[in-house]
Formats: sequence, C-alpha cells, structure tokens
Amino acid sequence: MIMRRRTLLIIGAAFALMIIVAVIILRVITASPAPSLDNVLWTLTDLEVNGQTHELVANVPVTLTFHTTNHTITGSSGCNSYQATYEQNNAQVQFRDFAMTLVGCLGAQGEQENLYLQALMHAETLHISGNVMTITGSGGKDILRFSSARQ
Repeated sequence: MIMRRRTLLIIGAAFALMIIVAVIILRVITASPAPSLDNVLWTLTDLEVNGQTHELVANVPVTLTFHTTNHTITGSSGCNSYQATYEQNNAQVQFRDFAMTLVGCLGAQGEQENLYLQALMHAETLHISGNVMTITGSGGKDILRFSSARQ
C-alpha cells in the first residue's frame, strides 16, 4: 500500500512537471519576436534636450527610418534631409557620420532642427514598445520619442 502511494505521488509529480515544461515551451515558441526597425517610418512626437521639453513646430514633421541591411538611417529634420550610420548593441545605440542637405532654416523650425540633431548625435539607448520608439542620450537628459503607423 505504501509503495503504491509513493508510485502514484511520483507519477503525479512527473505529470505536473511535464505540464509546467510544456507551458514554458509554448510561451517561448509563441513569444512575439523583437520588433523590426527596418524601413519603419518614425515621426517625432516629443523632444527633450538637456532636460528641457521643447514644443514641436506644427506641420513640420521630423522623421527617422532605419535601414538595417547597411546600418544607416535617413529622415527629415524638419528642414533638411539627413542620413547617418548607426551601431546598435541590444538597447545601446550610436549614430555617426551624419550628412544632410544644406537648406537654411530660421526661427522655430531651424531651432527645432538643431535641437533634434543635437539629441540624435548624443543618443545612448533605444527602446521600442508597440508603435512608440524612445531614444535617450546624455545621461537621460535628451529624449526623443517617435511614433509609427505600424501595428
């Protein structure tokens, strides 16, 4: 009787362990893959430089698109088109080798462009959650937040 009870306990524990392992495997298999950056158009929604939030100029979109095959970015800084190379290691990101058109922009549009590019040049981390991408830099004092139309 005691042997039978132990056998049933062992079989029950083994069965419970198999169920737990199956649930873990199922979660790993069905986990969403990391969101792809490639060719997604990101539009700037928030700009914070040196801890100060700056209101975006209405109807002057600032955009960013990653091209993962050649590790470049392209976009509009609101006045000029730009491109740069980037390196990414998990959440760490760094942009360099910037090139841009040379349209002179004055006033709020020119100031927004300068602040945006300054923050982008000092980028340290990149995080994506759904259709929101946040790039931080300079010890968290520079924050660029973007949205995309992707689902």
